[in-house]
Amino acid sequence: MNNAAEDLDQLSALQITSLVKSKEISPRETVEAAIRRIQERDPAINAVVFKGFQDARERARHLEDRIVAGEEVGALAGIPTLTKDTFSAKKGWPTSSGLSVLRDRIATRSTNYPRRFEEADGILVGTTNSAVFGFRGTTDSKAFGPTRNPFNHGFNAGGSSGGSAAAVAAGIVPVAGATDVGGSIRIPSAWCGTFGFQPSPGRAPFPSSPNVFGPSMYFFEGPITRTVADSALVMDVLQGFDRADPLALTGKVDFRGALSAGVRGKRIGFTKDFGIFPVEREVADAVSRAVRIFEALGAQVDFVDVGLPYTQGHLSDVWSRITALGTMAALDGLKASGTDVEQMCPDELPAKMMHWVDAARSMSTRQLIADQTVRSVVFEKFAAAFEEFDFIISPTLACMPVENSGDGFTEGPSQINGEAIDPLIGWCMTYLTNFVGHPSASVPAGMSGGFPVGMQIMGRRNADLDVMAASAAFEAASPWRWMYEFLMAPSESSKAGAIPLQSRME
Repeated sequence: MNNAAEDLDQLSALQITSLVKSKEISPRETVEAAIRRIQERDPAINAVVFKGFQDARERARHLEDRIVAGEEVGALAGIPTLTKDTFSAKKGWPTSSGLSVLRDRIATRSTNYPRRFEEADGILVGTTNSAVFGFRGTTDSKAFGPTRNPFNHGFNAGGSSGGSAAAVAAGIVPVAGATDVGGSIRIPSAWCGTFGFQPSPGRAPFPSSPNVFGPSMYFFEGPITRTVADSALVMDVLQGFDRADPLALTGKVDFRGALSAGVRGKRIGFTKDFGIFPVEREVADAVSRAVRIFEALGAQVDFVDVGLPYTQGHLSDVWSRITALGTMAALDGLKASGTDVEQMCPDELPAKMMHWVDAARSMSTRQLIADQTVRSVVFEKFAAAFEEFDFIISPTLACMPVENSGDGFTEGPSQINGEAIDPLIGWCMTYLTNFVGHPSASVPAGMSGGFPVGMQIMGRRNADLDVMAASAAFEAASPWRWMYEFLMAPSESSKAGAIPLQSRME
């Protein structure tokens, strides 16, 4: 038995595709191992809401035939993955947005992540749990229930791409697709201890981005991984012009080539709270310690005051009003096509989300302009700060994971340090980049109370490679893979039946 095949759940995406291409393991083995891990591990965390096993097995067989025939295969050959149920859709698979009445709604086209992942010979095995319409920083719904944090199943995985982050952290797949309109790549990455990369607008084109010509927040699709190198591998595939996305960038950059660039000589601005967010002490302390690692790597770290002239409550209200415009449009579109969600399953629609949808329906032009003006001011403040700094580093989130509520409507805290915050998004410092469009990532900065703590690295506009380089430098200096060891203990069934493809050919 090949040793590499024994520990498929421990391997990175880079290792898997290298072994597949060298015929040491087969695509069918990688897929069957992922399927077994879903069957064994997912009942505990509830990360996977649709199992596309038949499609995955067919693609694996076809890919194996091509490898045996000596054909050239793609950069992601044989890597099993999951994509998010909400917004990130594979053509022909259901996409429910977290609602029971939409369980059988079939996607008519693929978004960028599943399409380009498959074009590069990666293999989708299912879709992951999300909040209803992705409209909060936790993952839960009455239709599917909460995604449980792999480090403590009584707590939430974060959202809205919680299923993707939990599945990656638990070793089900090495990489999963996610979307991000307020931090949904980075929020669950912070609570699950994964690496979540949010690219620049248009870097990974998103043809189905809602209201692309409207007043929506910047909307991203990107990878969640256990290693920075895996994210770079996937981003090299996801990037590239797509005429279906009017924001798509025309050029390509070398993500994997940036992994060794380091941060020597870079200027880092550090903030615990952006001057406006209440932050739990254990979070602030963990990130304050972690950011000092960059000094040892040759960067200059100083405190930064971005000078945001708004309260955190005002900014979270702006995010909610603008994001609700897209939710309103989605609900109206479903109704026009014959599925009146508000009449068919009103008890599944979170009350706080619908509060903002109602606000969007009555929004005046004056209010819309005022909200967009706020975004412009925030953009200008960050532009000024990035005149002095190459990166702005902060906690990803203001709090540690919350307990699952049991009613399908798990939310974040309503106050931190005695200060009231919006439980939907007010504890997430991530949504600032959805205002302004800067690339950012969440990296594991350590542990507190048995849970990971996330640190957010924000770069200049379109400086995706800088963010990837800084993340890789931090990972090399402060590795976090040890956090997964007890979550990814290989099972006996994942070891069984692994026969190298090369052996079958001889």
